[in-house]
Amino acid sequence: MASTRGRVLSLLQDGAVWSGQELARQLNISRTAIWKHIETLKQDGYAIETIPRKGYQLLEQNDRFDETAFVSVRRGRFGQHVHAYDQVDTTQRIAHELAQRGAMEGTIVISEEQTAGRGQLGRNWYNPSRVNIAASIILRPELPIRDASKLTLMAASAFARSLQREGIDATIKWPNDLLLNGKKIGGILTEMQTEGDRIQAVILGFGFNVNGDTIPEELLHRATSLKRETGVIHRRSELLARLLEDLESEYELFLETGFRPIQEHWLQNAAYLNETISLKTAGKTKTGVMRGISPEGALLLETEAGVEPIYSAEIAVWND
Repeated sequence: MASTRGRVLSLLQDGAVWSGQELARQLNISRTAIWKHIETLKQDGYAIETIPRKGYQLLEQNDRFDETAFVSVRRGRFGQHVHAYDQVDTTQRIAHELAQRGAMEGTIVISEEQTAGRGQLGRNWYNPSRVNIAASIILRPELPIRDASKLTLMAASAFARSLQREGIDATIKWPNDLLLNGKKIGGILTEMQTEGDRIQAVILGFGFNVNGDTIPEELLHRATSLKRETGVIHRRSELLARLLEDLESEYELFLETGFRPIQEHWLQNAAYLNETISLKTAGKTKTGVMRGISPEGALLLETEAGVEPIYSAEIAVWND
């Protein structure tokens, strides 16, 4: 039913007046079913006017982030199965549970608000309600376990390229952050479910600061939002649909051809490439020039001793 409501909403997106008869014809259902879906959409908060003897018109494009809104704009294989919530602790937890119960690849969990979202090194993810994107998607790649960490780099590449196509000059901070004007706008968290030496599922969680005006004072030096930097309000369901479309394309490229093209795409949008950086790793700090990433996904740090692959560390930018 929700899928059909999404299709009704998709047709109404153009702002024109649609007759019940034409909606019924387009969707191959009865006019009574159309009326029921319209009434449900109204109850869900969509501003739809019923015009006597003419039909239905969507009066405004509001920024809802629910299953119906997403279904009306989604593309491709990813996101065909949607679990949407107003508030959860983390979308990762729910996606893990769904994966364990056999949910299909591409199943996505979205929420208006997360109360316990996590970022790199277990940090809390600031995620106020009704302005950001918080989501987790289930992947079931046929990859050796050693290659699973490359999925984080693949997702970062896909998201950076997607934002670039929207005119947003995003860059990637190794290994899992998206930056705009040097501040964080998004992050990625990948977790595995395994059986023996095989990957059963990868839960790829991601969050983006989208339409928020206010950033906590203690985060102002390191975090921002798309709206704060560009002045543009984004419809989150549409933005999520574009991000997933590019994620699916990059994921399939990775599975079909290996990591090399992903590595090239990643480097095209890398922050701090060929710049001097400091890395925090195992309680120590290393300084050198970032020379890219290796075919295994390690950061390549050039020091006086030569070029060293770094597999686990954080680029120290904000001194916290």
